[in-house]
Amino acid sequence: MGASTIVVAREDLSIPGASTSQGDSRISAAAIEAHFFNVLREHQPDVVVLDLRDAQDRGAVAILKVRRRSTVPIVVVCSAEDPLAREYCLAGAAECMQAPVDITLLNQTVQKIIQLSRGAAPMAIAPEAGLFQAVSFAGFVLYPHENLLVAASGASAKLTTSENRVLLHFVSNPWILCTRDAIAEALYGAQRPSSDRAVDVIVTRLRKKIADLGGSDAQRLIKTEFRRGYVFVAEVSCDVPASRREADTGLRMRTA
Repeated sequence: MGASTIVVAREDLSIPGASTSQGDSRISAAAIEAHFFNVLREHQPDVVVLDLRDAQDRGAVAILKVRRRSTVPIVVVCSAEDPLAREYCLAGAAECMQAPVDITLLNQTVQKIIQLSRGAAPMAIAPEAGLFQAVSFAGFVLYPHENLLVAASGASAKLTTSENRVLLHFVSNPWILCTRDAIAEALYGAQRPSSDRAVDVIVTRLRKKIADLGGSDAQRLIKTEFRRGYVFVAEVSCDVPASRREADTGLRMRTA
């Protein structure tokens, strides 16, 4: 198969041995991430090995950051008692291995992933995978299991199942072109209709609900790419309460 290129990184995407990972508190998280993605662009690795043995519950967020900007396969190494191992796979890791890892087994796993991934088309995170309990973007919080979208003002809108799936598809793929075919696949699976009109109608309804909650500028979060599809233009975070009730409780505690 030839030589393989592997990049090893930590939860914050710092690369061991790099100048941005020497423990200097003056180095910002943004600088560390910028260096990581520069390495990906320059070296185009076959696999990223993400060392989450000492992760602080943000391992899935790190995986999503990589998935947002790259299709490189990710192998996670985590502690044996890590309760978030399943979330790492849902977030987009190709494999999750428990430490201590046998180096021979790790190498075999990496080589197998490389064999499978070469020539394969990029795959979006499927909304039905149930990845997010809650996700925030541009002053909104989406609770997909409740079909609920909440604005910073506290106002909320109940989404239809179709609207919820489309928005979940968008937040799973921010800054990336979401074709109408991909959206239809997320909505209907193999039974998707032949016309794009159904997707456009749902996106139009979703834009209106977002605008009703956040003003006319908010509907620009979903950008139309003529004859191609849509791009969701917002930073996405999973670091939010898992339910509206938890969010309300936290707010009352902070303001008491």
